[in-house]
Amino acid sequence: MRIIENLNLEIPGTNTHYFNLSEFSDPTSRESLYLGYTFLENQTALYAVEDQDRTVYLNVTMPTEFCSPQPTDADKNFDEVWTICPYSVDWLNEISNTEKYKLAFYPINKSSFPEQSEKKYDVIYHGGLHGEKYVAMLNDMRGFNYRYASLSHGINGLTQKNLKHATDLNLSNEEKFKLISECRISIAHNTFEVRNVNDLNNIKSRTDWQKNEAWKHVEDLGIVPQFKSRVNEAAASRTLNLVKKDPWNVIEYYYHPDEDFVYYENDEDLKDTIKHILSNWGDYKPIVDNAYNKVVRYTTDNLVKDIRENKSWK
Repeated sequence: MRIIENLNLEIPGTNTHYFNLSEFSDPTSRESLYLGYTFLENQTALYAVEDQDRTVYLNVTMPTEFCSPQPTDADKNFDEVWTICPYSVDWLNEISNTEKYKLAFYPINKSSFPEQSEKKYDVIYHGGLHGEKYVAMLNDMRGFNYRYASLSHGINGLTQKNLKHATDLNLSNEEKFKLISECRISIAHNTFEVRNVNDLNNIKSRTDWQKNEAWKHVEDLGIVPQFKSRVNEAAASRTLNLVKKDPWNVIEYYYHPDEDFVYYENDEDLKDTIKHILSNWGDYKPIVDNAYNKVVRYTTDNLVKDIRENKSWK
């Protein structure tokens, strides 16, 4: 496939900048794979669509774009859209009477996998803070030998306010993975919060929005499922994923609980769960190894191969 990337709208230092999909590009192919939010925002940026036999868009942010006023069919110029939200795949295929939406996994480039490291730290969270539950998590982490890594640019106000608790800022991709590999536990939430009434109204403006399983708790809990890349990053770093349980548990499309990762039920038991894991670390090593053996499948080269051969994850 020909790979066409334009990451002008992606925040520098975020994950898509390290996919390096272009290394798998075949410039002679009449099938094209597009990566970059600009291809949804700026239709004129599409490159030679009319000259291609097959055009595919890779969307690793769905369903966050539906919180904006962006049209539901902003991807209409593509023959296929491969994405990480299984619920939106079903919904979009139903409301558009098509099969163009397909489930993928969140990829990681093989070159990002770090060398195995000695464990120096107890627990890490890397990323933004998106609600008070994240602040509570960070406060619990601070009772341990913790690491909190963040960017200092392109972040929200809550993250900015808590940068004083960050131990590592603006790491390179290599530095980030090395740090994760030095930690025993990585915490992940596979949801995002509906920020305000505008987000909610944009979601509810969609055709048959109630049919999307992803929206079933936008009104009562104010959250939406989204698989987070930090899960694969921890698995690739041989670090235990400690994952907040939620109504969807989208992680189970890719990993099995108690076999590849561990759940914690609620904010109140996070600290006790961390203590238990650290006190019984040897019991959790097989889970770390299992997750590593899974994540070696979730690489960019395998994703391009799956798309080229039309092998949807679902």
